[in-house]
Order: sequence, then structure tokens, then C-alpha cells
Amino acid sequence: MTELSRWGAAHPELLGGIWWKLAADPEDMKMCLGVVGATAAVAAQVRGLLAHPEHLNVIAQRHTLRELRRLQETITDDEIARWQALWESGSFASEEEFWRRRREGPLLVQIGVDPTINRVSVGVDPLDRTFADALIDRYGADRVHVFWERLTDGWF
Repeated sequence: MTELSRWGAAHPELLGGIWWKLAADPEDMKMCLGVVGATAAVAAQVRGLLAHPEHLNVIAQRHTLRELRRLQETITDDEIARWQALWESGSFASEEEFWRRRREGPLLVQIGVDPTINRVSVGVDPLDRTFADALIDRYGADRVHVFWERLTDGWF
């Protein structure tokens, strides 16, 4: 994995992600390298760097890890701006009412790049299909995966 990480750092324009594909038998575990572009050429190059190239899967992907991380930052910034605009709208009688409304959601409660699906995964609470559809429409179904994640009471 160290060699894959080094390769990825040197080739961010090709790197879609690096992860382990776990298995019950350690001998069946695979290192996975997501690649945007010339998959066969990269596979040949990277296998030459590894002590056990037979444990490598090279997978074609649409988006680079760098691109998805930028999208993750954009979504986070947009969520902060959404709540800032709501706060500044003055439509709440008190700060307590604002926080109560915020806890009711919809909220982004988890966000991160998932290299296994080559998308930014966004956890939303509560289950709100309209909000999820708006996220997908705004950022793209090929770049965003929305799932339902329960908000814990200790979060606020």
C-alpha cells in the first residue's frame, strides 16, 4: 500500500483511490487501485513496483480522488452557507428555535469520499427524498451518493 500511495501522490491526475478489498482469508485480500485513464498501462507500471503484484486489482474510474475531495469541500462549504443564510434570514424568534429547526433537518451528518464507488458519500438525516434528490441534481448522480444516516442526540 505504501508503494501505491507513493504512486498516487506522484500521479494525482490518474488516481481514483486506493483501498483494501477485505476477505475472510488474508491470502484472498486485494489492494485496489482506482485509475482514471489508461488502466492497462498503469496496471503494468504499478505491478512492477510491488513485491506481490498478484494481490493488486486495478479498477477503471471516472473521477480522480483530487476532484472528489474538491467536491467534498464544496458540498461542505455549501451546507455551511445554507445554514448561515437561514440564520441571517431572521425568520426565527430565538436562537433556541433556530437550533431546534436545525436538529429537525434535513442535515448532512456525514460526508466523505468513497473510493470504492468513486463518489462523494453524503449521509443525510432525516430520510428526506426531496433534499437527497436536490443534492444529486446539484452535484451530479455520477459524483454523489446519498445515504441515510441517523443523527445521534449527542451530535449537537
